[in-house]
Amino acid sequence: MLYLVDCQSSMHTSISEEVKLAWSEYRDKKMDLMNAAVVTDSAWQFARDMVKEVEADWLSTHTPARNDVQTLVGLSYNKNMADVADWCYVPTKVLLDAFANILHDNHQPVFKKGYFGTYDPKADRERMSVGQKLNEDKIILLSILPEFCMFDTFKFRTPTSDAITQGLVEFSKNRKVTLWLCFASQTFLNIHHIMRHSTLGAFGDLRMSGLRIQKEGDEEIQGNISTENPWIIQDAFLNLRVLSGLDKTGSWPEKHALLSQHSILCGLILFHLNIRMQRVGLQLVTQWYDVQQLAFLHNPVINYATRKDVRWPDMDAFIKIHGESHFFIGSRPQNAGESLNRLELATGISSAANFARDSRSKPFHEPDGKNPRLLKPTTAVANLFSPKYVEGLAEDAGIVNIDRILDELSQKSKLESSSCKGLNRANAELSITQKWSNTRNIDTIHLLAFLKTKLYEEEPVILYNYFGMHKRSVELQRLIREKEHHRFSFISNIVLLIHHVARGSAQNVRSMGLGSGDVELVSRIVISSGDVTREYLKKNGDVACKESRVFCKNKKPIQDEVADDAGESDGLVTSWLHLEDVLGPKGVASLMTGIPMA
Repeated sequence: MLYLVDCQSSMHTSISEEVKLAWSEYRDKKMDLMNAAVVTDSAWQFARDMVKEVEADWLSTHTPARNDVQTLVGLSYNKNMADVADWCYVPTKVLLDAFANILHDNHQPVFKKGYFGTYDPKADRERMSVGQKLNEDKIILLSILPEFCMFDTFKFRTPTSDAITQGLVEFSKNRKVTLWLCFASQTFLNIHHIMRHSTLGAFGDLRMSGLRIQKEGDEEIQGNISTENPWIIQDAFLNLRVLSGLDKTGSWPEKHALLSQHSILCGLILFHLNIRMQRVGLQLVTQWYDVQQLAFLHNPVINYATRKDVRWPDMDAFIKIHGESHFFIGSRPQNAGESLNRLELATGISSAANFARDSRSKPFHEPDGKNPRLLKPTTAVANLFSPKYVEGLAEDAGIVNIDRILDELSQKSKLESSSCKGLNRANAELSITQKWSNTRNIDTIHLLAFLKTKLYEEEPVILYNYFGMHKRSVELQRLIREKEHHRFSFISNIVLLIHHVARGSAQNVRSMGLGSGDVELVSRIVISSGDVTREYLKKNGDVACKESRVFCKNKKPIQDEVADDAGESDGLVTSWLHLEDVLGPKGVASLMTGIPMA
């Protein structure tokens, strides 16, 4: 018995506390919703594995198989032993047992608001008596448990799922209260208590992302969110409840009763949605290859040839995400000729033979759409979870492969330590990777902390708007074509042609003996393209970065790239101004009122 209580103690004081910390940070806007949800669901899975091991050991050595662990440690609820009872999740078990008693075949339970009292989010839980706390938990838990019964009744599937949703749906069918279900349900209640002043915050974040994608207006994007519309914009459960006449309580059912109370599911649907958007966006940009071509045009041709500082923060972030060496097949090209050779190699329109000295005499090439350098997600930790929460992705990932990332980081840490011996980086990632390097072992709490740290770093990368970047790249190429229409037939030729002209101009400079002096001969089309680019980027050069400042909790990488135009005290005002820029007046109004955009 003591062994079982110790097992529960371990979960309560370690995994549970790590989850509480994650949601406290989300509540305080220090962490994004996806991160908190993924960490929580991982914690539930770790706890479930732990309970399975304990139950297997206990049942095989101490007790008949018909007695489950929770029944043995639960006993009966006694308010005089409230502390011990809480430790063993007895109050939660009592509530789950009470709900199980009203479940019957072919019967859908309905919660009547106010039946057990009214939940007051402003109340101070620390000042409540044992009975008041139990009643508050009863109101919270029993108001949402009927929602899980609807999954089986209507054979519904959410875009993705989490451990407690699966557990409670199964509970609605078998009515069996397990040790793990009590732990997970208590953790669910703890999250609700932490978020009590902003219980709708998670669903609000989910709706904001849905509106952001809806505003894009691109058919491909609209199709990508269509499966989420019944959950984010509409309310699938509410529609069914009204049409089927299930709710006979006399009051209109609560809208979004499930998601408004289920922050974890909101976060995982948001993760699901953003990962899908990331993958589709990467496919789009790889297929068109327009953003990558403009990366070649922006740096080595415009800036080097015209000596003009044309800032493009969105492109800088794009290159930073995927790496200079991947784009440029090495370091950044230093002149137009070198840039042209790298571009031809990267697009697959020529071979390495183009690096030969006689390559200048070769005819002009056009992109043939073959073998462009693919863009892949660089969010290593998020990639591990993607197959679990996004159906259809490769199944070669998973949390079981976390050791691969830890090995890579350990090796990187060793290299940094050897090159920067005087550098002291006392952070969670460093200590965890060092421990892994020394022992090849990491406990659950350190692993959850590691996941949280890395997912925080990857948030801006996950949310980078590839669709918007593609759209603006096409717009810029069209503007250049409109100004130089007599030279271009298709916008796919623009970057290559400008490179050829820029290289020819450089050859002319050298042939005239002007290359080493102050006089420089630059092609008119290069200057013209630079002027168009500079004017366009004044208004459109940091749109993706602005979106990141609005939607990301991790703003440090954005602030590193873009000058902060407001002080810390003006951050909230700036965010709302940017929000209107991103969503538009209708989008902000829809977010505030809950009415979908027309």
